[in-house]
Amino acid sequence: MSRRLKRYIGLAALTLIMGSAATARAEEDLPALSAKGLIDVRLAATDNTVSWENKGLGKTRYGGEADVIARLAEASLILQPKITWNLSGFVHLTTNTQQKHAIDVVEAFVSYKPAPTGRFGVRAKAGAYFPPISLENTGLAWTSPYTISSSAINSWVGEELRSVGAEVTAFARGEDMTFSLLGSGFYFNDPAGTVLAWRGWAVHDREAGLAERLALPFVRITRPGGRLFRQAPHIEPFTELDERMAYYIGARLEHADWGELRAMYYSNPADDRELTNGQWPWDTSFTSVGLKTVLPGDIDFIAQFMDGSTTVVTVPGALSPVVDTAFTSVFLLLSHEWDRHRVSARLEYFETRDDDVLFPDNNNETGNALTLAYVLRPADNQRLTFEYLHVHSKRLERSLSFGLPAKAGEDQFQISYRFFF
Repeated sequence: MSRRLKRYIGLAALTLIMGSAATARAEEDLPALSAKGLIDVRLAATDNTVSWENKGLGKTRYGGEADVIARLAEASLILQPKITWNLSGFVHLTTNTQQKHAIDVVEAFVSYKPAPTGRFGVRAKAGAYFPPISLENTGLAWTSPYTISSSAINSWVGEELRSVGAEVTAFARGEDMTFSLLGSGFYFNDPAGTVLAWRGWAVHDREAGLAERLALPFVRITRPGGRLFRQAPHIEPFTELDERMAYYIGARLEHADWGELRAMYYSNPADDRELTNGQWPWDTSFTSVGLKTVLPGDIDFIAQFMDGSTTVVTVPGALSPVVDTAFTSVFLLLSHEWDRHRVSARLEYFETRDDDVLFPDNNNETGNALTLAYVLRPADNQRLTFEYLHVHSKRLERSLSFGLPAKAGEDQFQISYRFFF
């Protein structure tokens, strides 16, 4: 077992051990441990475009395997130790047929949430956690109640973004409104940005575990003779390579009637010349803005925008880095729920822009996606979802590296049965 895997498993174990260690001073009936989870069985009909999961440039989770496939898409277990009234833990364990290890840790952190004594309060957490970007992945185990597949923005968050550090939030409450400021310093996320440059955006629902390896397409710049041929055929997204701290800062406004508005700036000022075991740190930064509200007719509305850039191997004196890729994506989601039914539609646009000028890779991409979903809840602990996903994209590297048409139109139809326990 690798040191990195041991370290992340240790995070999960630490959360549980703290609960036991606090027994002597905990209040009555504490510490306590609750457990819940889900099992997701999936049928998918795809076309012959090879998925990113299989080192292709496809945009969907499944593709290029067979016309119709059946998979265990996810089985997740959530452990939540309650240590004191103010201190608790959270551990998300998962397994599926595509991840590297049989069982992996998605998140593992300890939260401190003291009861506010007035209008102002503070809370904090430490461990491994998602940055607070997504407004659609609000279900158990970071799932979406609206669709099967996440937007391109939050698909990337699930793949490459995880903070291993500490986050502090300060908030002020009014009669109907809460305003929060938050900040985090963290490590172990240096390769974030790799897939956006060399594969581009994707639309799917698989979150990488902390010990995961994500496949990379074998593009020209990473092949023998390419400028970055020492890149491994995969990335290990939750790795510390340069000992530099990354950070994000954000603000959140929540109103009882209007909904929620979020804004965040993320920066990993990595030393993007430090290669370690086939992995480079990427200097990645972006701004994310999101809005969630309810429109007339009880229509849930979510809009999210992300814009940023990522670079690797800055050459002193050169006009640009070896890889300099800007990225942008935006989506709009409408959803309506009644009785045991929900219908949702999401429209999104994404692009990457190749800003380096000296080196032979082409990371330009434009694309859009349409997602339509119908959810039926046969029982309180069951969810049956039908989803149609169409992704159209243009990426010249498809032609240059693989001899395929630069344009691709991908269709995926999925049926998901989720059982919650």
